[in-house]
Amino acid sequence: MSEPIGRIVGIDLGTTYTSLAFLDRFGNAITVPNMEGEPLTPSVVLFEEDGAVVVGRDAKRAAFADPDLVASEFKREMGERFYSRLIAGQRLSPVALSAMVLRKVVRDAEHRLGEIDGAVISVPAYFGDTRRKATEDAARIAGINVIDLINEPTAAALAAAFVEYTRRGGDPSDLVTARVAATAPATTLVFDLGGGTLDSTLIRIDGNRFEVLACGGEALLGGIDWDKRLVDYVSQQFIREHGVDPRTDAHAYQATYNSCEEAKRTLSNRKRATIAVHFGGLMSRVQVTRDKFEELTADLLARAEICIELLLQRAGLTWSEVDEVLPVGGSTRMPMVRDTLQRVSGKEPHAGLPADEAIAHGAAVHAAILFAQHSKGKKLAELMPDLGDEEPSFEELTASLAALAQGTQTPVEEAQVVDVNAHSLGVAARSPKDNVMVNSIIIPKDTPLPTMRSKVFGLEEDNQRMVIVRIIEGEAADPAACTQIGQCVISQLPDGLSKGSPVEVVFRYDTRGRVHVKAVDRTSGVSAESTIRRDTAMSESELMKLKDEVGRLVTD
Repeated sequence: MSEPIGRIVGIDLGTTYTSLAFLDRFGNAITVPNMEGEPLTPSVVLFEEDGAVVVGRDAKRAAFADPDLVASEFKREMGERFYSRLIAGQRLSPVALSAMVLRKVVRDAEHRLGEIDGAVISVPAYFGDTRRKATEDAARIAGINVIDLINEPTAAALAAAFVEYTRRGGDPSDLVTARVAATAPATTLVFDLGGGTLDSTLIRIDGNRFEVLACGGEALLGGIDWDKRLVDYVSQQFIREHGVDPRTDAHAYQATYNSCEEAKRTLSNRKRATIAVHFGGLMSRVQVTRDKFEELTADLLARAEICIELLLQRAGLTWSEVDEVLPVGGSTRMPMVRDTLQRVSGKEPHAGLPADEAIAHGAAVHAAILFAQHSKGKKLAELMPDLGDEEPSFEELTASLAALAQGTQTPVEEAQVVDVNAHSLGVAARSPKDNVMVNSIIIPKDTPLPTMRSKVFGLEEDNQRMVIVRIIEGEAADPAACTQIGQCVISQLPDGLSKGSPVEVVFRYDTRGRVHVKAVDRTSGVSAESTIRRDTAMSESELMKLKDEVGRLVTD
C-alpha cells in the first residue's frame, strides 16, 4: 500500500461505521482496510467477560448473543457524561467508547502504514463546542494527535471537488491548486445522511475560497431510525400472529434489528424483502415491499426535506442558485432519499463518490493540504520523492500544524476554508426591561469562522464582587431551552462598583468550532479568560486515566 503524506490521515468517526483514509504522494485518496480487511469498522464495542474489549465487526456480531455487553450508537450521545445504558454492569462515557473505536482504526492502519503522526477528524457541522471538545478528548484518550477538526459536509464537498479537479485533468499532486478546485460547481448542497445523524450544508466554491454558507441537521435522524421503523412493523405483525412482542426480549430484539437492517439494504436494490422473526420458539415471515417501507418512513424523509428547505431559506438561496446536490452517508443509498433530493431540487444527485468513504477521503485531503501549506506549497511528489527511501522528520511539522489549528499561524493565501457555526452563542443575562433571564446572543448561527465579537452588560447590584458568565448555545429566547456549555468567572472585583457598571464579554470562535471567552470589568480592568468549564467535561486526570485504560483494554 502507498504511504500517507506525512503520515497524517483523515478519520470519519461515524455513528454506525468509522473509516480512516490518507492521500498518497500521487494524490489518490485511499481508505485503509482494518485488520479484518474491511474498509469500514463498525462503531461498536464489546466488553468480554474476561475483561477484554473488542471493537468492530466481531463486537457487532456479538450484539445478538450478548446485547448487555455491547455498546453502539454512542456518537448520538457525544457530550453527555455517561452513555445511556449500563454495559457489562458499568457506567461508561461516550467519549471513552469513541476512543476505543478510534484506537482500533488507528492501530489497524499503523500495521499497514507505520506510526501515524496526526489526524484530521470529521465532526457533524451542527456539533457545538461541547461535542467538539468531547471528540478531541476521545482522540487524546486514543493517543491521537488531532491536527484539526473538519465539518463532515465540508469534508465531503472537498472530496468531490478534488475528484472533479483530477477528472478534468488537474495535477492531483498539486495540492494548493487542487484545494482551490476552481472547476467545481459554484454552490453545492451536501446532504449527509449517515447511520445516526443528518447533516446538511450549503457550500460555495469561488476561486480560492471554500465557503460554508449555512449548515443544519438533526442529531437523532439517520439510518438507525429507518431500521427501527421496520423493527416496529414486523414486531406488530408478529404480535398479530402470535400475541407476544419480540421487542420485550433483548436477544430477540437484536436478532430482529439485524434482520431489518439487512432487509433495508435489500430494499435499496430490490422491490421486496422477507424478514424472519423468531421469539419464544415461534416464528413469523413478514414480507415488506419497497413501497410499504417508504410509507412507514415517510415522516422521517419529510423531516429531512424540511431541514434542507430551511437551510436554503437561511442562506437566502433558491434551488436555481444551487449548482449541485451531493449525497453522502450510507443511508443516501436508499432510493427514496435520492428520489426526494431530485424532486425538491430539480437536479440529478451527484453519484461520483463512495457514499460511506467520502468524508474520510475529504478529511485526508484536508490533512494533506495542511501538510502542503506548511511545506511552502510544494507538490506531493517533491515532498516525498521516493516511497521506499528515507522520510523527512515530521516532529516540527506536527507542532506547526497544531499551532495552525489553534489559530496562531496564518495559512498560505492560496487556500482558504471559511466555515460557519451551527448554533448561536450567547450568555444568560437579565433583561432590564422585564427583569427575566434571556439568551443574549453574541455570535448568531451561520456566522463565518473564525470570528470575535463582544457585548457589554451591567452589574446586577451595587458593590458586586464577582461575575459569573453563563455561556449558552442555542436560538431560544429562554436560556433554559438552550444548552449551557460552561461559564467564565470574574472574581475579586474592587469595592464600590455601582449597579450597572459595565462588564464586557468577548467571544472568540476559532476555525475548529471551539469557543474562547474573556470577560472584562471595564471600570477596574479586572478580567478573566476561560477555557470553558463544561458541565459534562472530564478533568485532565480523568482523561489520562482513561487513556491508560483504553490502551490496556482494546485488543489489537
